[in-house]
Amino acid sequence: MDVAPGGMGEEEADRIARDITDGLGVPHLIARILVARGVRTPDEASVFLKPRLEDLSDPFLLPDMDKGVSRLIEAVSKGERICIWGDYDADGVSCLALMFNFLTHLGISPVVHIPTREEGYGLHIDKVEELAKQGVDLIVSLDCGASNAEEIAHASSLGMDTIVIDHHEMGGEVPPAVAVINPKRKDSRFPTRDLAACGVTFFFLLGLRRVMHTKGLIPAHINLKKELDLVTVGTVGDMVPLLGDNRILVRHGMEVMNLKPRAWLRSMLDGRVISKGLVNEFALGFIIVPRINAAGRVASPHPALDFLVAKEAESASRLLAHLQKLNNLRQQREKKIHEEIVRSLQSDGLSGRKTIVVFDEKWHAGVLGIVAQKLTEQFGRPAIVITRVNGIWKGSGRGGEGMNLFEAICSLSPLLLKYGGHKYACGVSLKEENLSAFAEAFEKAVERSITARKRVVQVDTTAGFDELTTDVMDRLEELGPFGIGNPRPNLVFDAAAVFAAPSGRTRIIDGDNRTWYGFYATKGPFQRDASARIIASPVVKMERGERFIHLNIKEME
Repeated sequence: MDVAPGGMGEEEADRIARDITDGLGVPHLIARILVARGVRTPDEASVFLKPRLEDLSDPFLLPDMDKGVSRLIEAVSKGERICIWGDYDADGVSCLALMFNFLTHLGISPVVHIPTREEGYGLHIDKVEELAKQGVDLIVSLDCGASNAEEIAHASSLGMDTIVIDHHEMGGEVPPAVAVINPKRKDSRFPTRDLAACGVTFFFLLGLRRVMHTKGLIPAHINLKKELDLVTVGTVGDMVPLLGDNRILVRHGMEVMNLKPRAWLRSMLDGRVISKGLVNEFALGFIIVPRINAAGRVASPHPALDFLVAKEAESASRLLAHLQKLNNLRQQREKKIHEEIVRSLQSDGLSGRKTIVVFDEKWHAGVLGIVAQKLTEQFGRPAIVITRVNGIWKGSGRGGEGMNLFEAICSLSPLLLKYGGHKYACGVSLKEENLSAFAEAFEKAVERSITARKRVVQVDTTAGFDELTTDVMDRLEELGPFGIGNPRPNLVFDAAAVFAAPSGRTRIIDGDNRTWYGFYATKGPFQRDASARIIASPVVKMERGERFIHLNIKEME
């Protein structure tokens, strides 16, 4: 059992934990977990446990924020025609919904453009020319634009300005837009580099509202707190680390969703797609986000946007029914492709390869990213799944542990027509004659960037079974929201015995002969009659109206 080091001596860690316990009155187990996650003082612990919206970073630390705000205010003041151009995934659609709601509040009806998967991600010359003919003066590019220097220059030549609000990795060239607002710019001073695009959009709106309010340009108060449901959907959907500003936004967004659900979410609650009061990480990641994503994956993404900005219950319910059908279709296509690839890999073997690159012209482009994610999780390797769209081979990739996928793809740019993404995910376009060469080059790039390593389970602290009290379990939830960058705590326990129990459960006996139940994902039968050391993540579950503590066992020795 390999345990990731905490980077601090036990005595020092215990002293800090005692200070936090004494200063805040939190259980010592919670204090130890906080220390393991980098908290060093009672004040830092207080901010982590009760993050405030007032703790959000200053939006004007983002590059070009002042330029972007000024240009949009100019467009509003002059009555210019504004186009908001987004992306077809949950993050991109959430950005559009945020901007649409704000502009609508100002009495502006923007032109909305969301490319389909077939058109492809980002700005396109032909559509830019079409917008110019429609009299558009300003394009606000959301969740895209960072790699569209040519298209933005062309828009400028046609008399249109562009504001880029994006979060994707920047190449060497900053597009010639009026403003390029991106926390990944080298000159960015914004503390949270890994914002989702909807997070960048939210901070833009914070800055815009501040300046418009100062200038007396807002006719009435614009409540941006109620928009945090959209920020939460996009942030969870884009799987960015839930730390810093991201954590504050999602924490308060989940509170807003549970306390004051808007029409789109009420339709899910009324339709029992989600249980009332249970909008949590699971509901977001496995119920809400997939349905928002489904529209852009298998059809037009516009119904997803219409759903998120719906004002009336009837229209929200109708749109939800449509998204449910699209999600079912997405699941069918995804399952078929995934099973086909797995059969092929099992037949041919991975031949010692560290990567998976597969392509077939029959596959549907909209589900490639999900399939790539499943392959990465199943085989523990970076995966890129590619199909042909309008004569060009386009693919989506997901990275593995210990590598930066975007850096690996950048090194292969001579073989690609277009590429983009970030550390965890990427998109590529290439010619058919480069497919095999790309697969081999990607394998070599990953070989250089990944060092062989044993699986390391990150552990927060050791714990005793007697520490798992009702109070501790309630306080444990205050460490959330949980996700990438802030996973549910893993604790080390010394058990007297561990047995496989009926119904797939695992029975754990502690030193006081008490019985606990959990789950241990193992390929064969197991039984430890003697003592066993386990790494487990405790969660509270409900069964027959009763709460009980369930232990998800990650490792055992």
